[in-house]
Amino acid sequence: MRNLKLSYKIILINIVLAFIISLLINIADGGDFAGEFAFLFGILCLGGALINLFLGFIFIFTNTPEWRNGFLLSGAALLLLSGISCGGGAIFL
Repeated sequence: MRNLKLSYKIILINIVLAFIISLLINIADGGDFAGEFAFLFGILCLGGALINLFLGFIFIFTNTPEWRNGFLLSGAALLLLSGISCGGGAIFL
């Protein structure tokens, strides 16, 4: 993890954080693992993507290109994961 660029670290941390939070909520809820987990993961990725894109647009006005690229790329990756997992979660529900 020490050799990764800052933007890749931001993407990885955001994806792992969304995965862990959705896993904990699904375990606490006692729901089935397939459909509800995928749908919850997609909703959390969507919310995280909106927050990351907002932060990325704020960092456009600063002089920190690594942070800007990290948050904008993370927002794009989370939006992609949101569409994929919500589509899969809707099939299982």
